[in-house]
Amino acid sequence: MSNPRSAQDNQTSDATSASPNLTGDPQDATYTPAPGIGQPPAAGDPIPAAAPTGPETSGDTDLGAGTAAEGDTGVVAGGEYSSPRDVDGDGLVDLIHSRVEGVETITHIDEDGAITLVEQDTDGNGTYETGIAPTAGGVRLAEDLDDDGTVDLATHLDSATGAPIRQDVIEGGLITDTQFDTNADGNPDVHLIDSNGDGHFDTAALDTDVDGITNDTLVDTNGDGTFDLRTTDTDNDGSQETFDTATDGHLGSIEQFEALIPAEDHYHEQAGTYPGETPAEPTPTDLA
Repeated sequence: MSNPRSAQDNQTSDATSASPNLTGDPQDATYTPAPGIGQPPAAGDPIPAAAPTGPETSGDTDLGAGTAAEGDTGVVAGGEYSSPRDVDGDGLVDLIHSRVEGVETITHIDEDGAITLVEQDTDGNGTYETGIAPTAGGVRLAEDLDDDGTVDLATHLDSATGAPIRQDVIEGGLITDTQFDTNADGNPDVHLIDSNGDGHFDTAALDTDVDGITNDTLVDTNGDGTFDLRTTDTDNDGSQETFDTATDGHLGSIEQFEALIPAEDHYHEQAGTYPGETPAEPTPTDLA
């Protein structure tokens, strides 16, 4: 993810000159100075209407060269700021750099005017650590928790309600842990784990009575995609008391749970799986 503080590190002395790779004019931006102590925020000028949008053909989101110095524009640290930018020089707005209530934001726009990605520095430490993007089924919120430039946690939100329906833990670019809320009650009930880091899930922990306690854990111990070990919490005390091993496949396979993940998702690329359809409801033989 990109660094919003580059706008301050690479300020130019001529606020009206456009950079070679960024043709947005900082003087077209609007600014709202930060209020003085005990004063209400000042009303800013309306944000200028963006020109018809075009495709973003450059991955360059370094805003430094095209951003005016605060002393040149009269902007006060902590004030609000908005500036449409044409990254590829085709005369169309590709992104908007803004600052609202201290949060730095880059909003990426496609040729149809739709938002494709919103990057934010929410903690003010100089790194865009949060990315929000639409997906086929909702919205994906990606977070770089340690500011190393890579995503560590991705939460998938329902487009209608905004409620989380899935959350991925990502290590080294691979999804290693995924939790699903399959019944929309606000609590995860299916937990998939890649225990050996090979890119495939091999363990499914299931809360079958939606009380927040894992009832069954299914494990593929030999990596063939079929569960051959099941442990069960029979008295709902949080401990798995009974064990069942199988070689005939009656415990089911990891594929039935991988199919909960949309086919276009990155997981199927890393695991080499492309499910055909969502599986039927688990049978008592599978989970009981």
